[in-house]
Amino acid sequence: MKILAKFLEGATNAVPEERATVADFQVFVSEQNVTMHFRGNAPVTGASIDHVTIPIYGLAEGIAHDWWSLFGGRDQEFLLIKYRSGFVVPDVRFKFDGSEFEVSASQKIYKNPDVRFWAGPKEVLTRAEAEAALSSLVEEVIGQLDTAKVRDSSAALRWARVEESRAKPEEAQFCESAGALGLDPYQIADKDAATVDRAASLFEEREALDEFLSGARPYSPDSMMDWIIQAERRPKYKSAVPALRDFVTKAESLAPDKLVEPSWALGYRRARAMRKAMGLSDGHKFGSLKQLTKLFGASDSYSPAGVVNGIRAVRKDDNDQIFIHLRSHGKAAPQVRSEVFSFARAIGDAACFPNSERSSINELHSAYRQASGRAFAAEFLAPIEEIKSMQKDGRDRISIEADFSVSANVIEHQIENADRIELACAA
Repeated sequence: MKILAKFLEGATNAVPEERATVADFQVFVSEQNVTMHFRGNAPVTGASIDHVTIPIYGLAEGIAHDWWSLFGGRDQEFLLIKYRSGFVVPDVRFKFDGSEFEVSASQKIYKNPDVRFWAGPKEVLTRAEAEAALSSLVEEVIGQLDTAKVRDSSAALRWARVEESRAKPEEAQFCESAGALGLDPYQIADKDAATVDRAASLFEEREALDEFLSGARPYSPDSMMDWIIQAERRPKYKSAVPALRDFVTKAESLAPDKLVEPSWALGYRRARAMRKAMGLSDGHKFGSLKQLTKLFGASDSYSPAGVVNGIRAVRKDDNDQIFIHLRSHGKAAPQVRSEVFSFARAIGDAACFPNSERSSINELHSAYRQASGRAFAAEFLAPIEEIKSMQKDGRDRISIEADFSVSANVIEHQIENADRIELACAA
């Protein structure tokens, strides 16, 4: 992503911050100019124009104020048009999953003025690259305000606080965690600050903490943490999976980490490696939760830890042994299948992120760890090669589903994703 601004002198605007920051503005995503647009009232009707001339103060102010949510939140999409202050801008969108920062551009049509922006490609950036691009825009705008002698703007004051926090690791973590909850870290209530601190004492790893808090937003974070503490106080035999650590170590050696990898690719690779480490063929199916837990050395007394909203399981490592505290899902057939899938997601979290101490399995979808665990669970419980073999034997999807302890949706997604499963595992 590249953002360019050529500031113009002598612009007319009643607002000093906007008057000082009128610019010919361009955004490039995957080297494509997504600011290119048609304007109906152009000198040549229907002509395309490669920039917009607008005050960009609002864009910088919005990014500065939303900084901690941009990088702390998961399963959220931030739209550049949110900060447009009434001016026409392309529909550029940002989404961060904890590992990859995705930038995309959707088609956007304005009626007054008559402007249409084209849809653009997607581009994936590292966090460092995204921070550099966005902070550069904010700093360029603040610098332009200084040149115009416009002092103490909201954007400048906010950015100074953000920069000060970024320079202090513990403060930066707190701010990002508050952002994960959708809160402003500089105007946070004492009760909410205590919730963030409490969560940080449970989830010491940054990404595990941000995913927990992002997943807790629609629910009660404190109730979820109460459940975790109570679950971990139970007798160890109710949650221990003693054989898992050795299997994780073998799976990691069979499918080593890659420097950069999509979440789903990591999940699929480790699922196949885990089956291989356990000596399981593609045809091996799991009929129940008990059958699955026994394979990982759990006792006959392994059991879910009760009901809670917003969390499916917690994986906890202690003295090189792994515990999976599974939420009780219910007794109906769909709930039983969901319980098996949640347990497999927790196994996947251990397999994909073997060095974590505690992590949650929750309702987030595009967060990196959650997406990796979900891909792992799908391929571990319902290997695509076995599904394809059953299809060749003339089995339809309903009969295929009956053979696996997963929902019809999981089978559907495995079939839809067959090509990328093979691509991930072949690489």
